[in-house]
Amino acid sequence: MVTKNIWISHLLRRAGFGCTPKELHHFSKLGYEAAVDELIYPDTVDNSALDRVIGSQDFDFTQIDDLRRWWLYRMTFTKRPLEEKMTLFWHGHFATGDNKVRNAYNMYLQNLLLRKHALGNFQDLLMGITRDPAMIVYLDNQQNRRGKPNENYAREVMELFTMGIGNYSERDVKEAARAFTGWHTRQASFFFNTRQHDYGDKNVLGVHGDLDGSDVVRILAARPSTARYLAKKLITFFAYDNPDPQVVEEIASVYVMSKFKIKPMLKAIFKHPTFLSEKAYHAKVKSPVELVVGTLKHLEMQNLDADLPTMMSRMGQNIFNPPSVKGWDGGAAWVSTDSMMERFNFAARATAQKFDELHYYASPSELVYKQNIRNAGQLVDYFLNLLVEGDVPPETRRRLITYVSSDLTGKQVSALADDRTLDAKLRGLVHLIMTSPAYQLA
Repeated sequence: MVTKNIWISHLLRRAGFGCTPKELHHFSKLGYEAAVDELIYPDTVDNSALDRVIGSQDFDFTQIDDLRRWWLYRMTFTKRPLEEKMTLFWHGHFATGDNKVRNAYNMYLQNLLLRKHALGNFQDLLMGITRDPAMIVYLDNQQNRRGKPNENYAREVMELFTMGIGNYSERDVKEAARAFTGWHTRQASFFFNTRQHDYGDKNVLGVHGDLDGSDVVRILAARPSTARYLAKKLITFFAYDNPDPQVVEEIASVYVMSKFKIKPMLKAIFKHPTFLSEKAYHAKVKSPVELVVGTLKHLEMQNLDADLPTMMSRMGQNIFNPPSVKGWDGGAAWVSTDSMMERFNFAARATAQKFDELHYYASPSELVYKQNIRNAGQLVDYFLNLLVEGDVPPETRRRLITYVSSDLTGKQVSALADDRTLDAKLRGLVHLIMTSPAYQLA
């Protein structure tokens, strides 16, 4: 049975990437309602510490590997976790890949755009992404010209970015493509090519006239089907898979009443009874980003290893290169033989002694030193609470205690007085928890 005292942790996993013990203490003191408010109003939170961390690095935004590291630093050290989590959501929603764009700086600019509008007005975000150089290249609108329209962006903006399949016709796609003619890019900026724009009359979803791209964006943002599509996708991302139609309608109505604002939708989701229920608790598989960033927070890292983005890619989530314009499927798609092996490899790496020597992570021994506990049961409970909120079967806890209560040969001992043995056992304990089913769930 889920108890009230873990809902803050649940919120921080979903509205962010997990938390450090210090962050958990901060939000717990606020209480659930105030914690939600702080998360959805990030501008009220001082994020200068992140700026200092970023400033201490030497990132080159023309290099995609540096861009991936930069974003990983942001997600790990930010004091505004929902801002970064929503930026990640929109990156998967408006999926754009550097494998086709081949311009890391334009991908960087798109990431800034997604963060700027992450919690704002969807119509403003949709207008921005439609004029975004990386998106224009990725979905071929640079080739969309008068007399020879390219339908790629017009189709995806309806199918994947707003209304969803079944809510538009082929004629709507063709007419919208005409409206987007001449919406090109030049020198990392939007460029309206007047010579290539079709100024003729058009009919998009029943709206007639000399429509251009801005008109189409406004039409799409206001559609009831867009409200439901976004509501379902946000509930699925933050709460649980296959959301109930009634809940979708509730959140969609918030979108309509607020004139397309994202913050009220998120507030309604985080305070909805289904979000605060066993239906949502530990009910989603962590994405590779959630798994890695959450682990770094739990282990109170000091620096980030340069190849962590590559490890996340091997787990199935290559940031700045989604698998297709559909983004990542998520859910059960995160689980395969290969991806689970990579998750377990990451767990082994995170608990390996050599990384403490590089000051990448705090060792398990360091984490419990100030707690002044050495009893096997207390040690197991400490790390179970830290990593999975104690959400394991009693038999699992019993076996972990048996493991910690033995020496390096497996012989049961009354106390682990030897620091070397204790350190090895605690590393093994954390590794076992990180490879458990419970740790794979958000």
